[in-house]
Amino acid sequence: MLAISIKDVRKSYGKVQALDGVSFDIKQGEFFGLLGPNGAGKTTLISTMAGLSRPDSGTIEVMGHDVEKDFRIARRQLGVVPQELVFDPFFTVRETLRFQSGYFGLRQR
Repeated sequence: MLAISIKDVRKSYGKVQALDGVSFDIKQGEFFGLLGPNGAGKTTLISTMAGLSRPDSGTIEVMGHDVEKDFRIARRQLGVVPQELVFDPFFTVRETLRFQSGYFGLRQR
């Protein structure tokens, strides 16, 4: 099974073509790095994988689940760690985990 499958994904913002037919597969157990210069579309691709943005066309699957059709299951299979620290320094660790778990529909855990 593939961990991630990306097929002909396209995304534009007005006249800016952020993703122009991106396709690749990542097998389970593989290590993968997404590298490129500023403006290459890395953040756009990750945002579409995580369901934060919708591609204009193409498909993305995480562990066999389409990120648009099976978004709840696909999101649970994917972990995204932002490069910036995104937390409120006034929250306790428990409060932060409780707040963040809400993004994934996890309640009272």
